[in-house]
Amino acid sequence: MQILKLMLALAAAVMVGCASTNITIDWSDTSSFVARGGYARIKRVDNRHALVYGAGGAVWIRFSDDKCDSWSAPIEVARDEEYSYTNSEMLQLHSGKLLFTWNARPRPDTGLPYKIMCATSEDGGRSWSRGRDLYVAKPLFRDGCWEPIPLQLPSGELHIYFANEAPYTASSEQEISLICSYDEGKTWSRAEKVSFRVGKRDGMPVPIYLPHSKEIAMAIEDNGIRGRFKPVIVRTRNNWKDGPVTGDDERREEAVVGRWAVGDTIYAGAPYLIRLGDRHTLLSVQSTEGRKDRGHKFANMQVYVGDKNARNFRHRTTPLPNLAEDGCALWNSLAEIDDSTVIAVMSVGGVGRGKNGVWTVKGRVVKKR
Repeated sequence: MQILKLMLALAAAVMVGCASTNITIDWSDTSSFVARGGYARIKRVDNRHALVYGAGGAVWIRFSDDKCDSWSAPIEVARDEEYSYTNSEMLQLHSGKLLFTWNARPRPDTGLPYKIMCATSEDGGRSWSRGRDLYVAKPLFRDGCWEPIPLQLPSGELHIYFANEAPYTASSEQEISLICSYDEGKTWSRAEKVSFRVGKRDGMPVPIYLPHSKEIAMAIEDNGIRGRFKPVIVRTRNNWKDGPVTGDDERREEAVVGRWAVGDTIYAGAPYLIRLGDRHTLLSVQSTEGRKDRGHKFANMQVYVGDKNARNFRHRTTPLPNLAEDGCALWNSLAEIDDSTVIAVMSVGGVGRGKNGVWTVKGRVVKKR
């Protein structure tokens, strides 16, 4: 009897872990143009949604009170005439304060360094503090820093992850770096390495916290598996105290496996990872699957459904299945509207003057037939 109970418990655990097996996303036939710009993300702020993005060298925020069907006028968060600000991300902290992060890329011939920066808002995003440097890399493009994203743990500990070339001035290598704050962003730690494959380029981190396992799972792009960039998940159960995730570390897992695995010749970079309720995770990439070129220039957004452990990603779908041959959907992201609705946010290009920019498509979570 005890053996039978154990077998039943194990079977139940497997079923819960593989809850994505019959779930997919049914995308709307209607897409919406929102704004000129790119690197857009949608975040929940209290009972509304915020869209953050870069345009015209500045970073911006808009708000929606109707589940992302319409958006308010843009509010400028930060601008500097000697920099192009991009890679917007935002997080509402436990205190209610908003933390906005971005990548500062120096304009040509300025000799200025690449930077990770932030600003904060105490009034729900209506006004913002002056931009603040969090990490300063080197002036050369090949030695820069990129794609910051914040994460706050239940303890209140605040993380910002970013891709970092600055430690590797003699090579083209890149690591994922982390800075931490224990006072909601007033002070920050020195950068530490949390993910690095020797000779390769770990990039574009997107972390989530998994409350049931008390684990951090982070999607990155990795060009050390099967030749071209593929999405992998690196993870930690002890807040990176076991050191950085190396290339052959068991904490590094290819995200999409089995019959849904990305082909060797396919580029599938710029991942984005979110939790969908308590039972699923979603992973997106910009992919050349089904596109006319193997470089990212004509890539389209692809989305996979995973289980609650950020594993077993499958059932590939695309929010823009009819994207023009010369078009692209790049630097994309995902957001949860509610337990049964998600939204894809894309930087669409190559589709004609006045149509290039930030587009969104909503999708319904459905059981696969």
